[in-house]
Amino acid sequence: MSILRARVWCLLAFTCGCAARPGAGPSAPEAPSEAATPPPVVEVPRTVITPGEAVTIDELFDRATAALLKGDMEAAAADFDRVFSLDPKGPRAAEALFRAGVAHDESGRYEVAESKFEQVARRFPEHQLARESLLRSIRVLLYLESWERAGQVAMVFSKRYVEQTPVEQVLLHGARAHAFLAAGDVDRAHTFVEKGRGVVERRRLDSVGRLPRDVAQLYFALGEIRRMRGEAIVFTPLPPDFPIKLEMRAQLLLDAQNAYSETMRALDPHWSAMAGFRVGELYERLHVELMKIPAPDTADTKGRRDLFEGAMRLRYSVLLEKGKNLMDRTLAMAKRTGEKSAWVARAREARARIEGAIRREDEAIDRLPYTRAQLREALEELKKKYRKKS
Repeated sequence: MSILRARVWCLLAFTCGCAARPGAGPSAPEAPSEAATPPPVVEVPRTVITPGEAVTIDELFDRATAALLKGDMEAAAADFDRVFSLDPKGPRAAEALFRAGVAHDESGRYEVAESKFEQVARRFPEHQLARESLLRSIRVLLYLESWERAGQVAMVFSKRYVEQTPVEQVLLHGARAHAFLAAGDVDRAHTFVEKGRGVVERRRLDSVGRLPRDVAQLYFALGEIRRMRGEAIVFTPLPPDFPIKLEMRAQLLLDAQNAYSETMRALDPHWSAMAGFRVGELYERLHVELMKIPAPDTADTKGRRDLFEGAMRLRYSVLLEKGKNLMDRTLAMAKRTGEKSAWVARAREARARIEGAIRREDEAIDRLPYTRAQLREALEELKKKYRKKS
């Protein structure tokens, strides 16, 4: 009970106790009425009193709402948090908790936001905002790369709400796919991605223009599946069917790049940074794998080994150039949009690493006793030999 309400009740009690005039004699007893009328109940809005202000819960909620609408997320979050903490079972509690989550989300305090959304769904499962809270919780968890938790919340949503919109289905399937990818189960992840893609195709969610963000995360999961399957193909020790294996890995790289490119169509800076970094990384890692290939047995002299090394460096240096270009584009997008996530930092580090690798490749080629023209001729000879073997 607030101080104001206590004062009101004390005043009422005092008034009732002093109904008779001072000094008046005893009055004659009144005849009992057939039905006694109960005293009126006075509802007083709960008031929050601090050293600086005294406001009701409703006034505090309205002030927070106004701040939210103006874009003052710091003030909105603080006031919505106060509304809930002061009246956690009141009529404004669920909505205040939800809007606090929105304000924290917009302010970049994603862990706090996710906690608010989770509380709405758990404390007020029957409230009309519980459904949206679970969806927002999944999106924030995916952003935070809390893949396992995102999959768990997706399962909760699926059990609680059997009827789902197409976009909700895509989000849920994507979250489950990411959870399985985090656990290393690529095949089960692929099953959920295909379920999501089925919804996308039937509903034409990716037909033209900008993709919904919930579709973007599904395509990112598809890119991850293809990337992981491609990187499972290694070249040391050199497989007997090397040309076939190289073609398979190159095709999976291109397929992964296509899926990541679809992710970028959502024009979401965070998912675009993730996808851009992954594509550049694909080329960088392929280069690393190929440069581990040892010289063949036929390279039995230093001159032949140098020729093999130079041909390999010349041929596959294009992968580094491609990777650097993609990192450059990712960083340019981040600068343009103001994206500052960890993926941008990774892209910056990768670009510096690739630039160093390009310099080292050029220096290594220049040290060899062969011109680039001679290396290209040697490269053509290697191609012919591998074609005959395949």
